Amino acid sequence: MGCVPKRLAPIFRDREELSVAENLSEAVQTALANSDCLIILCSPASAKSKWVNKEILTFRELYPDRPIFTAIIGGEPLASLNGNQNGEECFPPALLEGCSQGEVLEPLAADFRSEGDGFRLALVKLVAGMLGLGLNEIIQRDLQRRQRRVTVITTASLCLSLIMGALALSALSAQSEAEQRRAEAEGLIEFMLTDLKDRLEPVGRLDVLDAVGEQVIEYYSGQNLGDLSADSLGRRSRAFHLLGRIESASGDLESAFQRFSSSYESTLQHLSQAPDDPDRIYEHSQSAFWVGEFAGHQGRPEDRERYWVEYKELADQLVAIDPTNVEWLTESAYSYTNLGVVYLRSFRFQEAMDFLNTALEIKLSLADENSVDQQKWVSIATNYAWLADTAEVLEGRQAAIEFRLKQISVYEDQLAEFVDNWDIRRNALTAEMALARLTIAEGQDSSEADLAFATALLTSASLEADILVERDSANTTWRTTATGIYLWLAQAHVLADDHEAALRAFSASSAHLSHISMITLERRDLEYLRQKSALLEARILALAGHHAEAEEIIENLFVSLSTNPDWTHQTNSGAYIFAGASNVLADSLLAQGNETQAHSVRVRIVETLLPVTNRMGASALAEFRQAENLVQADKESE
Repeated sequence: MGCVPKRLAPIFRDREELSVAENLSEAVQTALANSDCLIILCSPASAKSKWVNKEILTFRELYPDRPIFTAIIGGEPLASLNGNQNGEECFPPALLEGCSQGEVLEPLAADFRSEGDGFRLALVKLVAGMLGLGLNEIIQRDLQRRQRRVTVITTASLCLSLIMGALALSALSAQSEAEQRRAEAEGLIEFMLTDLKDRLEPVGRLDVLDAVGEQVIEYYSGQNLGDLSADSLGRRSRAFHLLGRIESASGDLESAFQRFSSSYESTLQHLSQAPDDPDRIYEHSQSAFWVGEFAGHQGRPEDRERYWVEYKELADQLVAIDPTNVEWLTESAYSYTNLGVVYLRSFRFQEAMDFLNTALEIKLSLADENSVDQQKWVSIATNYAWLADTAEVLEGRQAAIEFRLKQISVYEDQLAEFVDNWDIRRNALTAEMALARLTIAEGQDSSEADLAFATALLTSASLEADILVERDSANTTWRTTATGIYLWLAQAHVLADDHEAALRAFSASSAHLSHISMITLERRDLEYLRQKSALLEARILALAGHHAEAEEIIENLFVSLSTNPDWTHQTNSGAYIFAGASNVLADSLLAQGNETQAHSVRVRIVETLLPVTNRMGASALAEFRQAENLVQADKESE
């Protein structure tokens, strides 16, 4: 709406409530006539005020095209239209003219209530509307302004602290003033690590803290670690952790690891001075977790396990100090989960099951089924997912299905109200996809009832997955989920001999897989999706009788597998692709009358995978057993 001014002024505030007069005062009428917009403070009191209502009507008569903004400070919006008897209407009648039940006013209100937008975001919404700018642009300007302010103040404080430190050599009073400046600087650092971080993290803008964080590190680097208090050391460690996360998000994993390693060394030194101090134990536990996390990202699983064992031991120490402390118990649960996943990925399935069950017990003991704590229940749902993956190998398909059903029940019973949290919805879809896969994991031996159940579940999930992708087409996590759902839907249709439906589902998966955004996916994940897609294409072609084309795809799949010499250890991906592709090839050869060749292909499946059957998931194991049974049948018929 023109050049953006430095200040939004003048603003006329009407404080009058003319209980006797019948007309608006001259001052109010003049102000209305000279105004570019009107802001209504909406509450049950203003909704009942005839003068507020009259000002709205007057402004609309004067300027039908000029905006009216609403600022909710109490009551409930549209309560009178929605039949809400418990809440009081906050919108004056003049605002509701022409609205029917369920309609939303335009423009949307800025909700200053604590349960709404909160004061800061609501104020930014009003400013954006008055300037005619997008909300995101105003938020970014606000963040940039505040970042500049924090940077300037922090830099000034650090410089002043150094100056006062030098002056402390010549005067005791100067030392006292330097300590005061140091306290101010650390106060600013605490603001960066708490309030500012908490405001930037939800909008994905931790990167704006990078420059400030570097100055914090420089500030601490000039100090003797032995002289730092527990609070100062904690702030230093958290600053390193934050910078590590920022650098990790930007793809600089080596720098991130160095940040976490530096934090680890300093917290270890501080802990050695007071090994029973719970604050020092906690700070070092966080360093041990992060350095272990990024050791794993660098392809060093042994180091990850070593640091995470230390993290668990530190968490156990905290629980021993105070067994009722919820924060310590939560850390202990996380430590058991982390090691459980490490053991699962290193094929130590019984250890994984024991640790994951312990983690689940702790998490369930801390969760209240009568109240919704989003973070706790998401962690419980994820725990069920890891237990399902472990049970699939250790106890079989049915045990894994039971864990997946429990995971889905958490999403439906405890997290259903978080419909606007797209990550939770994506996780729920992943759980449904896993349940459907397990349901038809028997392959050709799957019952009609199982096929019907899996098809219905995957069809419903595919529709919601497409909605997720439409919301953010560049989000590879959501697009990967959609691709996987359509691939397993195509598999279900193939097993049901429904060629047309299988082809439709496969085409949908191919559209997602070929999207330009997928080139940023981690190489191993993208490779498996492409191999799974090729396997499904071969199955569909073989189902339609196009054996030559199917065999060509299978041969290319074998070439793809051969480029990874360690594929037999990928028992939920490589082994499944090899066994599935080999079975499609054998079936195709058999359909063309090449019984000897088909038998040889299945013998190769058995000989190759027999040493790793105790590591394989249900889908790969079903393909192996199909080959093994047919090889045995051939021997008996000789």
